[in-house]
Amino acid sequence: MAVVELTGVTKKFGDVLAVDAVNLAIEDGEFMVFVGPSGCGKSTTLRMVAGLEDTTAGTIKIGDRDVTELQPKDRNVAMVFQNYALYAHKNVYQNLGFGLHVRGTPKAEIDERVRRAATMLGIDDLLDRKPKQLSGGQKQRVALGRALVRDPDVFLLDEPLSNLDAKMRVRMREEIAKLHAATRSSMIYVTHDQIEAMTLGDRIAVMLDGRVQQVGPPLELYDRPANAFVASFIGSPEMNMVDGELIQKGKVASFACEGFSVAVSAQMRSLATAGQKVTAGIRPEHLTFATSAKTGFTAEVELVEQMGAQTLLLCKAGLAPLRALVDRDDKVRNGDRVRLQAVPANVHLFDPGSGASLLSD
Repeated sequence: MAVVELTGVTKKFGDVLAVDAVNLAIEDGEFMVFVGPSGCGKSTTLRMVAGLEDTTAGTIKIGDRDVTELQPKDRNVAMVFQNYALYAHKNVYQNLGFGLHVRGTPKAEIDERVRRAATMLGIDDLLDRKPKQLSGGQKQRVALGRALVRDPDVFLLDEPLSNLDAKMRVRMREEIAKLHAATRSSMIYVTHDQIEAMTLGDRIAVMLDGRVQQVGPPLELYDRPANAFVASFIGSPEMNMVDGELIQKGKVASFACEGFSVAVSAQMRSLATAGQKVTAGIRPEHLTFATSAKTGFTAEVELVEQMGAQTLLLCKAGLAPLRALVDRDDKVRNGDRVRLQAVPANVHLFDPGSGASLLSD
């Protein structure tokens, strides 16, 4: 286990700036998740840590060593890919121990490490099987085990669950979380799935266009997003974003647009002025049915999606499209008019130009 430090790490492919001066420290034993849309630079950053991509500028340290110029084999990292990369002609036992065998590790030590990893991952009954005899989830466990037996300073996982079906992704997500809890190894995990990021990461680094937008614990990013991109990327369904302005009536400040208005918190009121153009962000789960006809605002239901314990309403309030995720409601129908409300503390305000949260000023 080791601290990983990235200082000014930059990568260019010709004239294309893929990663732009990333500064980040991953603590010893921490589970750090890089998340963002395709092409944001998260996998390229991971590959630079692994040594599979050269850095254009900046330095990478693992523990006390500057590994920026070292070959992958000299960095003591283990990487897990989305395509498993198993040897088809070798059985599970041989796949798990191959890297150790190449390094000249004694047979007895290989056997001890392989069987320990297999037991930890629940694949000790699969050691004689070939990859073609395994399910996707079993193959991914073998890929994890192959990394685990090496006892690396850092585990690097590049979208390891993207080839699995939804049900198996949930199971493997749990397995990876249990593996981290058992080993307390430093892990850097790349995904475009914000649910994976939220459930796995001790901290999350949200990336866009090669830059880190915000780093923090999952709930900090959920509660206090630094900008509109982070706000809309973290959370499912994604946050409603509506352009309008701040209005003031006595001591009460509200966000208003054509069709509806919602009160904002005193903290937000202190950061904006009456008439200021702002973008309001309200998470679907923070929109609830109004408790009376005198509170909230009216919205027309355009589509109802029953999700079991919850109901997702696609609405329109004036010209503004909104999603509301409410407790299960079997009676609401397309075309119904409902009254919705939001607690002022759950209304975020962003600068419509830069996208920065007013709270970050």
